[in-house]
Amino acid sequence: MAHSSYYSSDTAVPPAKNAGSSAGIESDEQTIWWDNKYEELAEADYWVKERLIRDADAVFDIVEPRIATTRRLARLVSAQVALELEHRLNTVDSSAASSVDDIQDALRELACDIGTCQQQQQQEQQQALFDIAGYSRAKDESRESTDSSFASLEQWIRPTPATPTDSANGNSTRTAEQILKSAMSLILFVSRHTDTFVRALDTDTFGRHLEDYRHILPCVSSDRECSDAAECLASEAGIKTQGPHSSIELVSGFSYSDALALIVARSDKTRRTVDKAYAQLMQSTRNIYKCHHFRRFAWGLTVCDNEVRVCLLSNDAVFSSSVLDITAAAGRRQFVELLVNFALCEEDQLGSDPSIYWDAEANCWAIDCPDTADMASRPVATKTYYFDKVLLGADGLFGRHTRCYLVTDEEPTGGGITPKFVIKDAWPEAEEDRVDDKRDEVSLLHRITTELAQSDVEDLVYPRLDAGGRVYIGTGRGMFEDQSSHILGSLFSLHKPDGTAIPFRAHKRLAMSPIGDSLDTVESVDEFIVVLGDAMRCHSEVVSRCSILHRDISSNNILVVREEGKPARGLLIDFDCALDLSDSRGPNLETRGTIPFMSINNLLRSDVERSALDDWESLIYLICWHGTIGICREKADRRSLEELEDLEVGRWRSGAAREAGEVKENHMFSSTILDNKILDHFHFVEDVGILKDLTEDLYKALFQNPNLRKDARCDGSRYKGTMPVRIRGVKEKPDPFKERLTKKSEIAAALLETMTQAWRTSKSKL
Repeated sequence: MAHSSYYSSDTAVPPAKNAGSSAGIESDEQTIWWDNKYEELAEADYWVKERLIRDADAVFDIVEPRIATTRRLARLVSAQVALELEHRLNTVDSSAASSVDDIQDALRELACDIGTCQQQQQQEQQQALFDIAGYSRAKDESRESTDSSFASLEQWIRPTPATPTDSANGNSTRTAEQILKSAMSLILFVSRHTDTFVRALDTDTFGRHLEDYRHILPCVSSDRECSDAAECLASEAGIKTQGPHSSIELVSGFSYSDALALIVARSDKTRRTVDKAYAQLMQSTRNIYKCHHFRRFAWGLTVCDNEVRVCLLSNDAVFSSSVLDITAAAGRRQFVELLVNFALCEEDQLGSDPSIYWDAEANCWAIDCPDTADMASRPVATKTYYFDKVLLGADGLFGRHTRCYLVTDEEPTGGGITPKFVIKDAWPEAEEDRVDDKRDEVSLLHRITTELAQSDVEDLVYPRLDAGGRVYIGTGRGMFEDQSSHILGSLFSLHKPDGTAIPFRAHKRLAMSPIGDSLDTVESVDEFIVVLGDAMRCHSEVVSRCSILHRDISSNNILVVREEGKPARGLLIDFDCALDLSDSRGPNLETRGTIPFMSINNLLRSDVERSALDDWESLIYLICWHGTIGICREKADRRSLEELEDLEVGRWRSGAAREAGEVKENHMFSSTILDNKILDHFHFVEDVGILKDLTEDLYKALFQNPNLRKDARCDGSRYKGTMPVRIRGVKEKPDPFKERLTKKSEIAAALLETMTQAWRTSKSKL
């Protein structure tokens, strides 16, 4: 059974409370929360400041039906439902809301555009386009069923003149729960009247434009109670979709697993309160990504008193509309249009991924993966895989939203699924033109699979690509590449509050083998060393044969492969951050990796070119990290993250990236400091001494290599340690990192030899 950390792009440990964004890591974002019951949510407040793009009214365009006729039909439905609402509120007379002649005229126009009626047949067919009697009857029935809930809606739309102040508790006369109840009533009204109109349409004429029609239902928690007045200032509910034959009722039992959008209500509308509502929405939407294994982006609403804001939450930013004032007819109509578009647009416009679907015959989920041998061509074929287990969910709000599924390519016939591959689904930053996308993980894995098949390295374990590419989605207007600029439309041209552009992201999917477990599942020091040895032997082959530098050696990217009748082996995965050295256009100075395991050069953003030596340095930190936590069968015997905070190694994840880099610079200055500060604190397990020896040997091969000499005057000092030291006869203190770079091949060979010797020794014991 594979562990849930397979292919995780997050760090193996939670990021530090004070960790900033200076690490430059392009990965799934994580939670940094204070332990406070109410609103001390520092990270969410930061998101509102750095990620929220306000007054982005183009969010409404995202759910407008793509096909022109369907779009016109949606506008007609919206207009009529909005008129019915105003009639119900007594803001217009009954004749305006009951103008069936106008409806008939509009529908005849639509029918002729569709091409189903001829000029001389219009008179005969005009009654058949819309069931007037049925529509009127259904409206009356709907009125009777909504009378009881409409009172709260009327109260919400006609607020008291009191203006709330910006205080901790607010001065609104309504609680958030009451506001939420009113919003639910409005959604229910719109959904019922939309359904009434749709059911009166002639399906022969308009059926093709109603294929995606769904009910939009409000849902609330059935057991939520406010523990005190402060908690009642905020409340949360949602909107879900159901098929057109379901009943239209308020759904009791709110669940993230089937929510289309979250709704956060607050009891006043000061700027501070609105921002807190945004923060709560962002924090809670993480649960939608975690529970939905096919969610590409998310929707949300903030309802602050009688002001509604519509939000689209994407990989890099949250786009919020300007205020919809529910006390004004224009604001109500825009809200109605949104809900009607939700009901009639295509599924992918709601954020779902139609290439992942339930296969009723196989009684499991199916996922279509691009299957293209030529990575530069547009995919014309897909390969279908089947799964019943989501290995890794995307629980971050921003970033790549990496998900993994255990799959088989054999259609199940009953008795469950025996997985053969892992599918990785992610949204990495990419070049818009796939030909220029030199860091495409699928292309890199294709090269690795091809080249390493020819390797003569003993018992080499490496990732094997089965299929992969950019995901394409089928819509009513044909196939399109699933990527951020297509999803966001004109929103893509906007900039984040700090002025930076929205990065281009491509939806990519790949299937590969073998399947592995988390590095945490190793059962002994020797097994740990074998797994790391396999990973780094693969790393060296990938560098030498494929000219690919991994750049993210970390706990999550090395797996334990267990196959029947064989000892545990190690697998290096996740080439999202990898660099194609054969296409290098200058020194590689980018910062990539996972903070606790990142090299000093990466953390300090130095001007020293990154190389394989940085990855070997990351391996040393990985060994130290696991050695300190403890390599034990039972997790209960390991040190907790809280215990690590009192040890020097805990400082590798505290503070900003530069602080962690400076700490490591000190720890790696000499073998004595490394021994006293780090190795002496390895958690005691059987054979821990072997792990200490390996760490020391790797350290010496990298930082204190005795075999390096530049000339007769130099004793090798210029290559040693982490800080420049004075050398007699040399004018400037040499940077040891730059000096080692000139000998990178020799050093890398020494490191590989050290690791291989340890690998062979430990393997003989398994």
